Amino acid sequence: MLVGVSESRKFLLEAFKEKPSLIIDCANSADPHRVFPQVMPEEMHDVYVMNAEAIYRYRDTLKQVPYWARRLAIKSIIVTSTRILFSYDDEEENHDVFVQCWELLKDISQRYKVIVEVGRKEAAFARKYCDAWG
Repeated sequence: MLVGVSESRKFLLEAFKEKPSLIIDCANSADPHRVFPQVMPEEMHDVYVMNAEAIYRYRDTLKQVPYWARRLAIKSIIVTSTRILFSYDDEEENHDVFVQCWELLKDISQRYKVIVEVGRKEAAFARKYCDAWG
């Protein structure tokens, strides 16, 4: 199931509910201090983070997710907001890459629980691709 959430703290806490989990960090926000004191440092075992700071890196990371999810026996995948990803001044190209990313997420969600942080920028994609969001 592919789920979109709009509360940034809520999605990070999801990574600790069904471990092992994988965070794809597009917003540079997977800092363990953001979930303290609700999550203690010893509870952070089996939470893996992949950084994706640029739009193409994000897409390429998503292509690798099935391999790593199988290898690490991942139960849930959390994706932070893509609103600050480095991209180029070509809106059409950026849109095409995001379409590819959401299609990859949808495919991944057929096997794993996927939760994506959704802001205004991602809302149209969430409506189209997510099974649930809000």
